[in-house]
Amino acid sequence: MNTLKLLQPGIMWQIVSMSMILFFLSCKDETTSSSVEVPHDPSKPIEVTTFSPTVGGAKSKILLNGENFGTDASQIEVYFNNKKAAVVSSSGNRIYAIVPRLPGDNPVVKVVIGENSATYNETFLYVAQAQVTTVTGNGTKAFLEGPLDQANVYGKYLDLDAEGNLFMSWRDGDGGWGVARISEKENIVTALYQALTTAERVLYANGLTVDRATGILTASHESVPEVFFSFDPREAWNPRQRNAKFSPSDYASIVWNDRYSNFVTFSAYDNHLYTRFRDGKIARIHPDTYEATIIHQGPYGSQYGQGINPLKPWELYMTLHSNASPVEFRQGIMMLDLRDPDSGFKRLNAPGGSGFRDGPVEDAVFNYPKDIKFDNDGNMFIADYGNHCIRMLSADGIVTTVAGQPGTAGYKDGGPIESLFRNPWGVAVNEQGEIYIADWGNARIRKLVIE
Repeated sequence: MNTLKLLQPGIMWQIVSMSMILFFLSCKDETTSSSVEVPHDPSKPIEVTTFSPTVGGAKSKILLNGENFGTDASQIEVYFNNKKAAVVSSSGNRIYAIVPRLPGDNPVVKVVIGENSATYNETFLYVAQAQVTTVTGNGTKAFLEGPLDQANVYGKYLDLDAEGNLFMSWRDGDGGWGVARISEKENIVTALYQALTTAERVLYANGLTVDRATGILTASHESVPEVFFSFDPREAWNPRQRNAKFSPSDYASIVWNDRYSNFVTFSAYDNHLYTRFRDGKIARIHPDTYEATIIHQGPYGSQYGQGINPLKPWELYMTLHSNASPVEFRQGIMMLDLRDPDSGFKRLNAPGGSGFRDGPVEDAVFNYPKDIKFDNDGNMFIADYGNHCIRMLSADGIVTTVAGQPGTAGYKDGGPIESLFRNPWGVAVNEQGEIYIADWGNARIRKLVIE
């Protein structure tokens, strides 16, 4: 199980920090100062005994005791479950390493050298820390460009490129609509496309997707099935209309009253874009030629989230809401296996209506789940709109609440227990695993760091 032990920053470390400091002051020299090179003997087994400390979080320093490690740190691999730790040095009988980020619950510690390996009997107690901060926005439900501390944001959906640019789609009550770029590095919020009134609206965008290899941002036109817009950083993200080329029969099969496509998502599995219409049809689109094919007919229903698992890029995930039909698909997280689109569609979480329950995904319940995005380890982050919190579906299938108080709306930064959201809508995850949240009800962009 990969249930997170989330503590308020500082609580756990106040208990262990002094002992860790004293421990490493006394042991570091012994670990790192040896000038005698001792090779690992592959004909003999690796022996492991103890490690210290036995509890900590990401970037904690740890000493692993044993025999036959050798002194060549470049030949040594240390794993916490399946997460690889950074190995700093070895004296031959003691390894100095750094605990990796989010290795899972009570990770098993293993040393690997060539073909030999050994596992410690004792597991490590990993303590995750989480902190929520506000990036931009002040509660004003409209859009205004400017520095982060002066801009107004009323964002719904988010995505990130590899350079750390955060992209946001928004709409406000006065007909305003657009797509914006948010840069923490440049301390600025700028509009890439903006319509001030309904009459000016050409691009009717919701969900966004970025190909992180090229940096190209793509948005679907919600109410025109064939229309998409791309924003290329090489063209200063100027919007370009792209028209998908469906066959006459495929285009005619789209139910016009249910033509709405809220999302488009890029998959590295086959380097294609995928979109879904409210009538349940899912289409594959070539990102260069825009040749389009309907590949799946699924259940009817409005959709409010879509994402690709980077570890399994053939898995397309989506959230469906309370109007889904058949009823067993309502308030659910669905997955389509792109390798078998005819029969590879399934619901992951417990069937039924809205509510709140953490645990194994097959038992988990959500309350109007909106946007979903993955980190590079295959963990899915969910904006649980109706529960006013951020949930995580771990790579091993466990749902936990990582920020916010389920059922309590409000606005407050801080640790996972004290932080508050109001109808979070969009999420995005960067290469470092930091989660950005479009806190729609509070008209702010928030950041959640878990490590």
